[in-house]
Amino acid sequence: MLTLAVPVRTYIAQRNEFHQLQQANADLQKQTQEYKSRLAQQSDPAYIEVQARQRLQMVPEGEKPVVIINPTREQQEAQQEQERQRKATPWYENLMNAVSTPPETRG
Repeated sequence: MLTLAVPVRTYIAQRNEFHQLQQANADLQKQTQEYKSRLAQQSDPAYIEVQARQRLQMVPEGEKPVVIINPTREQQEAQQEQERQRKATPWYENLMNAVSTPPETRG
């Protein structure tokens, strides 16, 4: 019985490792297919034009770009709430907050 225990344990461990490697291989193949499809998509001139319009705000010659900057309702409400909180706190706490926290971390 002892002579079979070590080989059986090794066999089971190798089977588990084989299944894990098969799963990893399948995941890598799926990822490769996704990258190939993205590469094909990015070679499409229509996709490039859409991305240039959205990301870089580029427009073809002859078109006039119009950019409207309006805060959303949630942004307006958040800004109003911050203003209410600022007004509700004493002036010295606002001063300490302004001095002690960096501008990028303030709400």
